[in-house]
Amino acid sequence: MNRKLILGLIILCIISITSVSAAEIDVNDTSDSLNSLEVQRLSVDNSSLLSDVDEEVPDEPDLVFNDTIYITSQNFDDYFDNNVLKSRCSGKTLIFSQNFENLGKIAIRADNVVLKGIGFTLKNTVFELDSKNITLTDLKMDLDSEFAGNDYAGILVYSDDAILNNLDINYIVPLNVQAYGIFADGNEYKQVRNLKIRNCRINFEGHNNDVDVYNCALKLSYCTNAIITNNTISAELPLKDIIFGANGAELASDLVLTVGVEYCDNLSFVGNTLLSEINKRPENSYPSQDCMLISKSQNSLIANNTINMVDFLTFPGIDNYLYGLDIYNLNNLTVIYNNISIITTGGKLAAGTAYPIQITGPISDVNITRNDLYSFSNGPNIGIYSQNFYGATSLSITNNKINVTGLAGTHEWALVAGIESQDTHSHIANNTIEVHSVGDVSVNDNLYGISYRQSTSGDHQYNIHDNKVFSDGYYSVNLLSSVDSKIFNNLLVSYNPNADPSKSGYKYGDISAHKNMEFYNNPVMRAFDYFASRENSVDNGNEFNYNPNNNKEISNNVDGSKISNGETKKQYSFNPLIPGSKKNSGSQDDGETGKLPIDDSQSGDDKPSDNKDDGRSGDNQHSGSKSLKDLLLNYINSNAENGKEDTTSNTDGGKVKTNSFDGHQQNVNVESNSSDVTPSTEGTDSAASESKSTASSDSSAGESSSVSKKIYEIEEKNEIERFIPSIVMIIPALILLLIGIRRKKSTLE
Repeated sequence: MNRKLILGLIILCIISITSVSAAEIDVNDTSDSLNSLEVQRLSVDNSSLLSDVDEEVPDEPDLVFNDTIYITSQNFDDYFDNNVLKSRCSGKTLIFSQNFENLGKIAIRADNVVLKGIGFTLKNTVFELDSKNITLTDLKMDLDSEFAGNDYAGILVYSDDAILNNLDINYIVPLNVQAYGIFADGNEYKQVRNLKIRNCRINFEGHNNDVDVYNCALKLSYCTNAIITNNTISAELPLKDIIFGANGAELASDLVLTVGVEYCDNLSFVGNTLLSEINKRPENSYPSQDCMLISKSQNSLIANNTINMVDFLTFPGIDNYLYGLDIYNLNNLTVIYNNISIITTGGKLAAGTAYPIQITGPISDVNITRNDLYSFSNGPNIGIYSQNFYGATSLSITNNKINVTGLAGTHEWALVAGIESQDTHSHIANNTIEVHSVGDVSVNDNLYGISYRQSTSGDHQYNIHDNKVFSDGYYSVNLLSSVDSKIFNNLLVSYNPNADPSKSGYKYGDISAHKNMEFYNNPVMRAFDYFASRENSVDNGNEFNYNPNNNKEISNNVDGSKISNGETKKQYSFNPLIPGSKKNSGSQDDGETGKLPIDDSQSGDDKPSDNKDDGRSGDNQHSGSKSLKDLLLNYINSNAENGKEDTTSNTDGGKVKTNSFDGHQQNVNVESNSSDVTPSTEGTDSAASESKSTASSDSSAGESSSVSKKIYEIEEKNEIERFIPSIVMIIPALILLLIGIRRKKSTLE
């Protein structure tokens, strides 16, 4: 035996050594083949690269494919002469294929150039665009230094037809230095034309706390036909004083801005998100900040933008002055579909602002429509503030949703209003306005939906109609004076319990201050009555009074003359829809052919033997019914699937829970019979208990014995079925055990 074992081991070793040698030969052959192929491939690649090299430029690097150049630190100087892109690169695409740090200013003075990033970061590297048709795309810039040599800008644009696409600019500005994220700097003699900035992300954190220098994330000056779309611009800036001139404010007046625009005719500012947060409150006379300012720009569109501004550094009782969109001295501007929100803890009585939109003349043909405006402060607050102090104003304010909360008082500066219109000509219609005061409101407090409360010079002509105002106050509209004005169909819904529905919601003060004024139908409703009328009114037309009229002649009377009395219908002494409600529940009704499902738990006179096609007793074996073996197999499979008892329910699949009389529950799968009656979804326990209460004691005893016998047979059969697979597994195990014992005995011998 031992000799045979040793001989077998020797044979196996020989076979293994032979296989290893063969494998080594195959690997070596394969390696040689791969090396040969690699040499051929490199030869082909090198020959193709050499064919692309311009023979007249010997320093041309290998990373050139047609008009695409991959820029690395090794070949950077081959294309940039003292950081100026050489003119011979016109029409090329340059891809930054690694991270670069502290390159400083890169000037692009070649036409039709694309500079592209592929995920690498340019640290403290900025650009000056000073040629035509330059595109910067997919670049990631990380800046934290001052760039005085680039006019303090991350990207400085002088060129026409420039495209800034999908840029990611993060600029953390050092303390007390001037800085811009992007600065397009034209002038009246050489404008920047057709600039496109799209899909960019600018994060700008300014810190000009103690000096009067500019910090602005995006600044455009003298840019004609600019398109700014789908950008996200986030700025954290301190509050600063605004430097007003003789003609009011302009772009140079604001030291801090998220976006500043001036002399940019035909501007399209669409689909952008502006986020402005106050990060410092230095000592200033009027600590102020604009999120976006636009000045002296004609024929422009501001649409579909989101502007959010917050100041949580200023405490209640301290004034601050915030403006979401600040508009100065322009003509033909449309502001539409914007969402503007300002939230601040600052403000005090008669001091402070948190205006989503501010408009300062001279202006004309300005349309503010379909915007959603929200503002909260603890001081004076206005949704849209427009004034003609520096020149005549003509504008339209329509279909806006305005929600404003502030602190109203009796002083003229303690004003909380949806719209304060100090305009020469103003059309205000179809706005929904909600105004609230953080303090209690008296009848003389300045809380209005629409107002001209703070006096300015000149005449004021208004057309104010069909506005709806929800307020804590007493008036929807208040005008100090007017000329040739119409005020009608403005509804006040007041939350103030002292508001008087019998009075007008229009407050006009001294009637002699109004010339040729027409006003009517400006009702007051308490909020409870308004919302009750909306819920309960049947049809009240277009009028604003409660006490609804039944104009449609709706009646609660029902005509029952055509309803049958049921005399021709079959009479039942029980409810045929409820199983067990008849003595012979579960059997067919007289004259009916349908079959009722039978519950094994029923006893007494409710015997399943009456139903010839039931198939549940085991004694009746005929077509369409299951045998005892099938029932047992279904039962075993059901237990294997469910893993526990008492989890089945009465369904169309035929699972019925039955109660045995020994206190245990059995789950048996049966095939449902078609029937006119559906078992209760509560299971058969209730039916079983009902049948028990109606059955006689003798029949209960007989049925109990029969059911117990069936259950015993089921359990016995179940044990047999479980025992069969056990035997099948045990016999092979015993055979293997005997073979092992014999081999061990032979080895020992």
